[in-house]
Amino acid sequence: MIRVAASDPTAVTIFWQIIRSGGLVAYPTDTLYGLGADAFSQSAAARIAAVKGRGGPFSVMVGDLDQLGEYALVSAEIADKLVGMLPGPYTIVLSPIQPERLAPVVEGPGERVGFRIPDHAFIQAAYQRDRGVVISTSVNRTGEPPLQNPDDIQKLFSEEIDLLVDAGSLPHSLGSTVVDPATEPWRVIRQGDGRL
Repeated sequence: MIRVAASDPTAVTIFWQIIRSGGLVAYPTDTLYGLGADAFSQSAAARIAAVKGRGGPFSVMVGDLDQLGEYALVSAEIADKLVGMLPGPYTIVLSPIQPERLAPVVEGPGERVGFRIPDHAFIQAAYQRDRGVVISTSVNRTGEPPLQNPDDIQKLFSEEIDLLVDAGSLPHSLGSTVVDPATEPWRVIRQGDGRL
């Protein structure tokens, strides 16, 4: 495992190199440390499933609302509401425009996918450099609490994760709030840090 500080000028380059090569990355978000891989790579997605100890669905991360519109069906009404929410601690469940391009493990019921735009300086810097679509799930074994301390992540996952982007210990978090905007009012699937 490579460990690099989130503030290191090379961190963004290394992040995308690992993602593009099919590797696994632990990275900071505005809620939890995320475990990521190229969302178009079935082999990388399989590695994440093995680390987590479960199949999907897993969320995917994009950089901003424009990129979200490239990969998901977003009505004008939904887009207007998302302007005040994203980037932020929400996962929005939407229908992907081309579901066949994504690794099947990210798809939930009805071929819908949870999309995430974290409000974290490292992630925002990363998406100024590249526009990849990255699987985003918490760093933990299924059934165990998410890890918020980079030392713990390295201790437990050093043989399975290729890169750890170290932003120090993150504060306690409930994770992102998972929202389904298909109904009015929007349905909260999982309550996290975000409030509707």
